[in-house]
Amino acid sequence: MLDIQNFIGAPKIMASDIDSCTTRFELKNLPRGFGHTIGNAMRRIILAYNLGGAVTGIKIKGVPHEYHVIDGVKENVVTILLNLKKLRFSVDEKQDTLQWVSQRFKGIGIYTAASLKLPAGIELLNPEEFLFEITDASVEVNMDIRVEKGYGYYSLEYLRARSKKEEGTEVGLMLIDNDFRLVEYVTYDVEEVIEDFTGSTKDSLTIEIKTRYENVSPKEVLMFAGEALASYAKLFIFDDIYVDRSVFVEYDDLAVEKEVSLEEVSVKTMPIDALPLSERTRNALIKNNILYVEDLEKKKKTELLLMKGVGKKAIDEINAALGNIGKMLIG
Repeated sequence: MLDIQNFIGAPKIMASDIDSCTTRFELKNLPRGFGHTIGNAMRRIILAYNLGGAVTGIKIKGVPHEYHVIDGVKENVVTILLNLKKLRFSVDEKQDTLQWVSQRFKGIGIYTAASLKLPAGIELLNPEEFLFEITDASVEVNMDIRVEKGYGYYSLEYLRARSKKEEGTEVGLMLIDNDFRLVEYVTYDVEEVIEDFTGSTKDSLTIEIKTRYENVSPKEVLMFAGEALASYAKLFIFDDIYVDRSVFVEYDDLAVEKEVSLEEVSVKTMPIDALPLSERTRNALIKNNILYVEDLEKKKKTELLLMKGVGKKAIDEINAALGNIGKMLIG
């Protein structure tokens, strides 16, 4: 990291769960410009290369191709393939990247993804998905499903070329083009924060990730993207080139600010930074030359409301923060 971190503080990342599928990550104390650089890179990697499991091929006993119709089954083979295409899996890292799972269906009724019997290490993420309906009690459907772990999108052309290269043309194998995406959306936002009272700035980066399924952790998704980005960044480090590292600092060498309770600080010398305010409210106060709590106590609510960037919501926030130290704004 650049030695500017000694001035603006060690980078800190915090995670807060919005709901069972959504997590917001906030990374503070980034040098100016790094917020957009890191945020955009992470978003693009997450959307294109999040890791998951999907069906990329299937073999059904007695079915030579996808245009076949199975007697006693309501759906045609093309529809069954499209339904299987919707399935998503979480595959344990100890499992093979590609696995064949044999299934047997017999008896009149509707069959969903929950009917699948999967081996240990493969978890179905959307068991409610409809597969097909058997309407004849004498009919038995036997199929082998190819569950594959990957990222991005596998086209039919890619799957055909890979099968021909690795296995040759396999009779009865019906390929399914698929993507492995487990993420619903990724957003990022960068806020420029005024550093102390010097006028210098730093970035605060917020990344919000929503996955499609509750069993998929946004933290794991973010970590996979971070590992991918770091591995490619290492390609730019050359053993035969000297780099002046005098302006670099290791994260472990950065001084971590001591947490100081509000009771330990004199109100007269307590900076606005010490109050638990949002970055937006804190910046608005500093821009209006309110640098210490003592300055804030001297202001009336009506005076504050006339200041740019200070509204009723900010007033309520300031009052709540002052209340924590037994103070309040003048009426």
